[in-house]
Amino acid sequence: MRNTKAALPLIVIVALLHTSCGDATGPGNQTNGRITITNDVATLAARVTYYDSAIAVDSVGVGYPSAAVFPSGPVASRTANLSAASFQLKLKAEVAPPSIGGQVLQATSVSIVGNLAVVSYNMVGNAYLGGVDVIDISNQNHPVLVSQALFQNTDVSAVTTSGANVYVAEATGDTGFAYPAVFESMQLQGNQLVLSGNRRMGLTSFVATSVSASGTKAYATTGDAGSLFVINPTTFVKTDSVALHDARWVAVGGGKVVVVQGTLGQISVFNESNMSPVGTFPFYGAYVTQSKSQAEIVGGKAFVAAGDSGVRVLSVTTGKIVGSVPRPNPDSLGLSPSVVVTNAVAIDQDLMFISNGEAGVYLAQGSAIFSSTGSETAQTITMRGRLGFANLQSVNHVAYQNKYLIIAAGLGGLKIVQVI
Repeated sequence: MRNTKAALPLIVIVALLHTSCGDATGPGNQTNGRITITNDVATLAARVTYYDSAIAVDSVGVGYPSAAVFPSGPVASRTANLSAASFQLKLKAEVAPPSIGGQVLQATSVSIVGNLAVVSYNMVGNAYLGGVDVIDISNQNHPVLVSQALFQNTDVSAVTTSGANVYVAEATGDTGFAYPAVFESMQLQGNQLVLSGNRRMGLTSFVATSVSASGTKAYATTGDAGSLFVINPTTFVKTDSVALHDARWVAVGGGKVVVVQGTLGQISVFNESNMSPVGTFPFYGAYVTQSKSQAEIVGGKAFVAAGDSGVRVLSVTTGKIVGSVPRPNPDSLGLSPSVVVTNAVAIDQDLMFISNGEAGVYLAQGSAIFSSTGSETAQTITMRGRLGFANLQSVNHVAYQNKYLIIAAGLGGLKIVQVI
């Protein structure tokens, strides 16, 4: 009896150490040696700097003729709303990237679902190190970093959420897997990450390049001699796979699954219901090896970040090219062509935010709301200019939802912008 009583305080102390420094109402900080989760909002706040400053859209000296227009076939004249565009961009916060053992990680992708923005990080170079941030954006004027997971021996290429699930595309140095490419599922308790229910699944190839979710399915791609994988996240079983060379990104929408492939550029389209093929459609671009080429599906169209060839807009039904925006001219920017690469695009009604690597983030505008024109209808797209950030590292990704534009600026971390 004496021994039992003596043990009770030790158990309490261990439990307190395990969960200390967390939000008093949340799951607390956690670690299993491979993943270290910080849920202490006060600690995480040190990585966030708040602003409320307007961001100009510079139209001169940004690699395009002033107000460049990119028509795609016969279209109606531009709407009055285009020439009298009314919107404001405000920088609300910057989030510094996390570090592991003094090594700073780079932001690689952003997924915005509901009131949460989830961000992935990896390590430049050979070391496998990565991270995932969860940001609560429910308060438009005050986004809050609420959870951080840091990974040993794992790079994180991309991330998304579905309900309480967080799906992660990875490359690992863990020799327990036949290939480095791995799909991982984590859990949210409220809006914070927890270790409970964490699972990993080995894929093929050297790296999992992207991950997406729709309904009861998760999707992952792997690069080089890789594949598209369809995963049941409940049973954690691969239910389908399609071998696809250089599969860079998977996007799901409108009943279609679209995979962007590189070298040479093409999209492979499948019906979401049964994964029957719709077609494989080429586009000019995505020639840079080992590069990101993200896509977004809007109005039956795939908006594809085509690397060295800017943005290509294709019908997901026929592959018809219905729009394009060339990348900015590297020579006029004084930059090497190798660092001016269109790697992501985000759509907000008639606005198009484009990530162009070291050239920065650009804003273009369609002659109509992109979701309203139909998958076969071409329209004019006008370049508005480059977002005028004072200090911006190479941009790896942009994502937009609920009036928030979030920019993954590599080693520069995140910029959170409100679109009014």
